[in-house]
Amino acid sequence: MKEIQISSYAKINLSLDVRGVMDDGMHQVDMIMQQLSFHDDVTVKFEEDESRERGDIDIVLTTSRTYLPTDDKNIAYKAARLMIDEYGRRRKGGTVYVDIFKRIPVAAGMAGGSGNGAAVLHGLNVIWNLQLSLCRLCSLGAELGSDVPFCVMGQAKGNRHLPRKVRKDPMAVSCARALGTGTELIPVRGLKKAIVLAKPRIGVSTKEVYQGIDDCIIQKRPDTDALIEALKTGDTDTAYDNFVNVLEEYTLKAYPEVMMLKDTMKKLGDPKAVLMSGSGPTVFAVYDDMKSAQSVSDTLRNKGYESYWTKSTR
Repeated sequence: MKEIQISSYAKINLSLDVRGVMDDGMHQVDMIMQQLSFHDDVTVKFEEDESRERGDIDIVLTTSRTYLPTDDKNIAYKAARLMIDEYGRRRKGGTVYVDIFKRIPVAAGMAGGSGNGAAVLHGLNVIWNLQLSLCRLCSLGAELGSDVPFCVMGQAKGNRHLPRKVRKDPMAVSCARALGTGTELIPVRGLKKAIVLAKPRIGVSTKEVYQGIDDCIIQKRPDTDALIEALKTGDTDTAYDNFVNVLEEYTLKAYPEVMMLKDTMKKLGDPKAVLMSGSGPTVFAVYDDMKSAQSVSDTLRNKGYESYWTKSTR
């Protein structure tokens, strides 16, 4: 049995703008995605079975959260199926085992499920010695979901035991501008700060939020070019001023629990910025030092929120 463990990192959106709807109904976005050190552990194994024909490969998925699906409703399962369909005919029959130890909250706007799918792509690339390029892995990821290619890139940056040609690819980065449906990615110099994550004990439907945003009046949009330049030069005032997520216009009104959480976080520990990530309900706050982040996270837990302290990666 061959085995590899991949760190599957969470992400936040330093900015998120919606620029219209395409003919297929998908929304065009322009956003900055930032990887965090906070992660799930995804273990991928392959056990050959000499009694099976080539390409006859099963999938067994397990997770530390009993309520999560372990079939094709899980992106990690879909990723294993995609790799089997694309490359399984070259392999002896057997079973792909995927085990996910979850830390990242589910349905929280942090790409937890997308990252798990990306980890399976990386894992089978290594175990099966496919020698796929990072570009090819990202293309496969785009078939699974719009956040998966960024997760593929970030994991290539953060997992040092992946193949050198994947780790050293110029697209192996922890921060990127995402355009189109979110799969057109441009490397960006990232943020390096202490981060507090918190969420109310609710889930938010991404589909619902994107449908709802079409009827909202957008009060402020991020200047993404200015944000990228500010991150590059270290102009934090300009950067934080452009930490804007237009999806807040829908989610904060439709889910007052998220608005209440954001207002609460603004008052704790003098944060440099407070913003909802993705479609919510997770809200993050930025701090200059980890001690403040730890203290704020403890306070939020005492108030009944699910909360974590971590850092962004560069």
